[in-house]
Amino acid sequence: MEMDQVVGPEERYRSRNSIFHAPAHNKYGRGSDFEPKLVSIGPYYHGRENLKTMEEVKPQCMSNLLKQHQTGASMPDDMHKICTQFMRFESYARVFYKEEFNHFSDFDFVRMLVLDSFFIIRIILSLSKTVQKSMPIIDRNIKEVRSDLLLLENQIPLFFIREVYDWLLLIPRTDSRAFPPFECVLKPFICIDMPWRINPGRMSSGAAHLLDLYWRCSSSPKINKQLSKFRRDCFQRDKPTEAVYNLPICTPKVIANATALHQVAGIKFEKSNFKLGDNECDSKLNSEGNYDGFDVIFSNGTMQMPCMTIDSSQTTLLLNLIAFENSVLPSMRTFSIYLKLMDELIDSEKDVELLQQSGVINNTLSSHEMAATFFNDIGNFCFIDYSDHFFFDLFRDVQKYYDSSWNRKWASLQQNYFSSPWAVISVFAGVTLLILAGLQTFYTIYPYYNPK
Repeated sequence: MEMDQVVGPEERYRSRNSIFHAPAHNKYGRGSDFEPKLVSIGPYYHGRENLKTMEEVKPQCMSNLLKQHQTGASMPDDMHKICTQFMRFESYARVFYKEEFNHFSDFDFVRMLVLDSFFIIRIILSLSKTVQKSMPIIDRNIKEVRSDLLLLENQIPLFFIREVYDWLLLIPRTDSRAFPPFECVLKPFICIDMPWRINPGRMSSGAAHLLDLYWRCSSSPKINKQLSKFRRDCFQRDKPTEAVYNLPICTPKVIANATALHQVAGIKFEKSNFKLGDNECDSKLNSEGNYDGFDVIFSNGTMQMPCMTIDSSQTTLLLNLIAFENSVLPSMRTFSIYLKLMDELIDSEKDVELLQQSGVINNTLSSHEMAATFFNDIGNFCFIDYSDHFFFDLFRDVQKYYDSSWNRKWASLQQNYFSSPWAVISVFAGVTLLILAGLQTFYTIYPYYNPK
């Protein structure tokens, strides 16, 4: 495969320096969330003593895959011969890393990428149920290994993994079964335990690495297009700098929590028609245009939001996605912006309870308090530019609705007199008695002034 086919011209900037150490402010107090626990992928953690067990498994994975093909290759005898076939990608693969890693020779660098690629392919095939032969050490730890494979500092270029996979496809198998296309086997890897709904239109995009692919499949093209349109409109004005500068003045940087919005202004929360977190790929979504992602709609006092499933294993992944957005994609911070919105809406367990009752949150943690802590901790790492974040219109409209005296009076009336069925019955009974008393007074007085 030629280099022009690996990624398109619009993706080349993304490929440069796309694998790097997470920024210090993202790692502050949470450094362990960026370090692999079981397996090292790429050069950053290569050779770590606590990761050597899986390092010994990588040649086994390579041998396991080669035995399913008529290669005639044996490990480690033909390791040099196999790596030589991928040496032409060495200089291009180095471009993906922010550091140069001159202590790796060209061959050692490619050898590391080849072994890591075979290991990742073996994991991907296991999750997609494509391989039947079991490897106990992988099967026992596959969830933890997958978590390591989605760390920002634990990546190798995705195009290199694809090259190794395509090389395997060209070799006749020992049985009649052929491996599915690369995008098909990747889907289960992306979907498993996913708190968001996958965007299949991005599965074939030129992602730089696995974490980038996860971001692309989770992000909303609708948000990205509207954010780009907003930014373009700003620059088309006569004084774009002043226009952008003035936006935060009329746009609140924070909004009240969900409980206050509901009790004070009567704002309701509803689950959108689509759900994020059904843990399976939706084959009906075949194009980017049908995927709404993190889109939130506020209209007539009702905020429609996608349902997000949260569990204890997601903190590490979300922190790595936020660090990736902060460093590579500052203009497309869909994860950071959405999680910051959730942080604003959730201050306590009461907010979690309200949003769960509304279907906006599916909390699998042991308590609502833990869920509130989950969002508050994540929100501390979400740095957004309030001059152009996607929800600035939403913040403004919600604040305007919240400040309206009419909405507050109507919400107070609902809270005091229509908060429960018994309260409604009491109000109805009171109104009925008042009407009957009025009728009785009328019929008592009317004959006096209008005798027959």
